[in-house]
Amino acid sequence: MSTTSEAEPRPGRNESLSLRRALALLDVCAQETDPTGLTAAEIGRRLGVHKSTVLRLAAPLLESELLRRDTSSGRFRLGAGALRLGHAYLSSLDVESVAASSLDDLARTSGCLSVLAVPDGLQVRLAGHRAAPGGAGRVPGRLPANVPLHCSATGKAILSVAGPALIDRAVAGGLQASTPRTITDPGELRAELVRTRRRGFAVEDRELDPDVRAVAAPVLDHTGDVVGALAVLAPASRMPAAAVQEHARAVVLAARAVTRRLGGITVGVRTGATPAVTPAGGTSEVSQERRGA
Repeated sequence: MSTTSEAEPRPGRNESLSLRRALALLDVCAQETDPTGLTAAEIGRRLGVHKSTVLRLAAPLLESELLRRDTSSGRFRLGAGALRLGHAYLSSLDVESVAASSLDDLARTSGCLSVLAVPDGLQVRLAGHRAAPGGAGRVPGRLPANVPLHCSATGKAILSVAGPALIDRAVAGGLQASTPRTITDPGELRAELVRTRRRGFAVEDRELDPDVRAVAAPVLDHTGDVVGALAVLAPASRMPAAAVQEHARAVVLAARAVTRRLGGITVGVRTGATPAVTPAGGTSEVSQERRGA
């Protein structure tokens, strides 16, 4: 003789299954690129359920305006309730908390100091950092709270995707040299920012600190504005020119992850992009271009 649990599924289990299916229905509609939406039959095929099940699952979603249904075509698409939820979620986010796990991962996997910086006028402000396990890759001295946009990896990453007005302000503010390698010529800086934007990451080759190299990538929010940059820093001896590309890939992937969590559109990295780093004992093609060689 069958027990009650064998003969009939528990109500709580049914409710959980319905909830998961309803969430899957919303996800199907969210991923649809056709602005006219989907029919119940099309949704059913993607979920592997009957059309009648789709209509049942859609009923409370329509009531809450998470879905809307066209009165003439009967097609479903996301409703205004989904937009309200999205805005509520995005308004609760801040880049410092969203980036925390990515900072941890970068420090652990790169063996370098990982940094989050946010724009602050004509400077970038240190908003978070993580040391590599065991103190590997430690940079000399204390990290400054603010550094200039034009000669830091995070600043150049931010400038590369910012509007021209910020670049103009940075140039007008004076491109002061922090080391002999700092870019102080406006035309040279603009060309460097074009290269940075094309490859998706910025390189600081002993331009802020004579003993430090850094690689950074920008972070965007849901409006498309740049809200910060992630970077890894290390003594130049521990980040040779040959290692910059590998670090760049890790930084770009981390910045992409933070951008996605902020609801933004990710910025890619060009495979095989050439970083503007001068190898020990030699001069790179990009560095020659920067110095007018």
